[in-house]
Amino acid sequence: MKEKEAYRELRLELLEKAKGKWVAIFEGRMVVQGDDFGEVVKRAFEVTGGKVFYVTKVGEEQKVERRIYRNR
Repeated sequence: MKEKEAYRELRLELLEKAKGKWVAIFEGRMVVQGDDFGEVVKRAFEVTGGKVFYVTKVGEEQKVERRIYRNR
């Protein structure tokens, strides 16, 4: 939930820079953006070392929100 809240704080800025893009939020900042959900998730796992992050499509949050968890 911490990353989702961080997204809400970043949303206006992201609407200007990344509207329509998938973004991954980790530790209060956007760490990955792109056009393909799967690629964003893959890259976010690499960046975060497999920790929990938040993924959504900027401007379409109500339709596509995702929480990514990795079982260890």
